Amino acid sequence: MRMEEPCISFERADIELLIEKLRRIYEERRRYVQTTLDGRIVVKPAPMIELFGRVIRGIPIDDSKLRVLEPKPHRKLVIAVDASVKVLFNLGTSRIVVSKVIALAYRGLKRVKCLRMKRLGLVESKAQAGEWLLRVEYEAALRALRELNGSGYLLMDRGLLTPPILRPSTRELISRVERRALAAGVIVIGIPKVTKLSLDTGESVLSYLMKLAEKRLKDTAWYYYPLFKLETLPPWMFGTPAIARLSEYSEKVLRIDIAKRALMRLDCEEILRELSFLQDPTTPGYPYPLRAVHEESRISDNEAELDKLVLLEELRGEGLKEKLLVNVKSVSFREKALWGEIP
Repeated sequence: MRMEEPCISFERADIELLIEKLRRIYEERRRYVQTTLDGRIVVKPAPMIELFGRVIRGIPIDDSKLRVLEPKPHRKLVIAVDASVKVLFNLGTSRIVVSKVIALAYRGLKRVKCLRMKRLGLVESKAQAGEWLLRVEYEAALRALRELNGSGYLLMDRGLLTPPILRPSTRELISRVERRALAAGVIVIGIPKVTKLSLDTGESVLSYLMKLAEKRLKDTAWYYYPLFKLETLPPWMFGTPAIARLSEYSEKVLRIDIAKRALMRLDCEEILRELSFLQDPTTPGYPYPLRAVHEESRISDNEAELDKLVLLEELRGEGLKEKLLVNVKSVSFREKALWGEIP
């Protein structure tokens, strides 16, 4: 019978170093200090974001920018786009990947259209796969904008960025989507799953505002805007972030990127009020079109196996099936020899 290994203690020096760093985040390093008329010291940390080697500092946090959010019913067009990706064949130096791309359109609470696409790609790295997936999502968004009419919203499951590391053709595609949406009266909104937004103290902006709202606006939906002056954001950030809790019944707090040029036409509060109306009753605090499109874009293992068979039949007619399978078997053998079987 195998004896359990004894629990290994942390190195004391590591614990003390971690405690020191956490204290600096939560208790110290407050850069913006103001004095009120009655002499009280008010601490105001500022938001910041670091992207691609550039640090952008925002406006010091101010309680007055934290406001109650009330849903506003509407029947505007809402398009939500999402895509999933799976590897079909590992060729060693590259991968054949498949993506299921879904664009759903709603008016109010009613679904009016669904666009479904299966896309294939050959990628050589995770970075290339990420850009490829971004392209297929924006291509689907462009198709949806061409086929649907009416003002409203285009919801993307990512931040609104066109960073310089992307290929010029990819950046131009995103710009085309933004221009077409603006011309049609459609506001582009991005809701990323993760965010690098932090305070100059090192604390997360989301967690800080959650604590602030708990004191000021307990048990309510709320939003905070602005975090940055528009002129300080680089041109490749075509959206500006707001932070919102869309439902009083949810603990979820979201970063919501709103296209900067759209804010010249509509107030941020108006946009967020209409967005908060689009909630999934089963998951309050999150727009239901994005939830629905995320669920429908998933690729199951069985579906991926079927996609493999369909692709192999296509390659058979081109005389490439056997060459591909030999390549795949060779890669599989090398991986097993080096790493062993993966359970």
